[in-house]
Amino acid sequence: MNRIGIASYGIYIPEKVVTAKDISEEFNIPENIVIEKQGLREKHISKENEMPSEMALRAAEIAIENAKKSGIEKNDIGAILYIGSQWKDYNVWLISTYLQEMLGLHKAYSLDISAMCAGMVSGLYIAKSILNSDTSIKSILLIGSSKESYIVNPKDPKTTWMDDFADAGVAAIVSNNLGKNLILNSDFLTDGSLWAGTLLVTGGAKQPFDEKYCYNKRPYLESLLSKEEFKQKMESVSLKNFKNVILNAIKKSGLKKEDVKMVFLNHMKPSFHYELLKSIGLTNENSIYLNNYGHSQSADQFIALDIAIKNKIFEKGNIVFAAAGTGYVWSATVIRWG
Repeated sequence: MNRIGIASYGIYIPEKVVTAKDISEEFNIPENIVIEKQGLREKHISKENEMPSEMALRAAEIAIENAKKSGIEKNDIGAILYIGSQWKDYNVWLISTYLQEMLGLHKAYSLDISAMCAGMVSGLYIAKSILNSDTSIKSILLIGSSKESYIVNPKDPKTTWMDDFADAGVAAIVSNNLGKNLILNSDFLTDGSLWAGTLLVTGGAKQPFDEKYCYNKRPYLESLLSKEEFKQKMESVSLKNFKNVILNAIKKSGLKKEDVKMVFLNHMKPSFHYELLKSIGLTNENSIYLNNYGHSQSADQFIALDIAIKNKIFEKGNIVFAAAGTGYVWSATVIRWG
């Protein structure tokens, strides 16, 4: 079996900053609650005319340039997997083929894959599986993007927890016979009883476009569950499921939880973040909390890893990328970084 690892990654963060005060005023939530309870000091959002494809493209270009340090050239990429938000420039549209054309990767094939906010964590597993089964492919480019801050309705009391939604682009190049940043094993768990937790009602086959489902002339994310029902369901399963996929991925990788140095997660409320770390025998020092970034869909894990590396908090060792995606899916992938 090939030694498959991450040759490089790229992150694009929009310049515009939204502060806790801004969020407080927009969502009518006290600023101290936004900061202390929701764990959000600021976040980045894109310009109105800055499309998901543009953010994805910028992140991909950075990853391709960084891959040269590992001896991976652009033409080594044999497949492109888009693993970001489903809310793209257009509906019923393969953003991966557009990115393929813009990057000039005409010899690669491209696919759109969706696991919501667990996209990158799941994508690493899928990329490794493809490389193991098709040795003619040397490298796979994973690309994600999110502009979901634009489809949150601050006037909908059922979805005020989405006030941390931020925008970003992310990309990673996964290569065979690399010998560094090795992708070990993964674990997944889904709960279909939460299928109605978050979705766009309008614009699909069941509900044609209707402005009553829009805010600021855009369709907005909704929950078909009451806020209390959604909260109860999540509180009863989320911690348990997160813990299970993380510990199972570690076990599948032939490791013990004591062998893990860092865990990189989606942005979530701080109390849950720290409770999750504690449940797997880790502390705040074993993770990065994204209170200056918010939740940028499938980019969160690489943003946190990048912070840890650049601030010399982490250099090498076993790490876990873990995420939850609405629908609902929990996933974890173990990486031997360095």
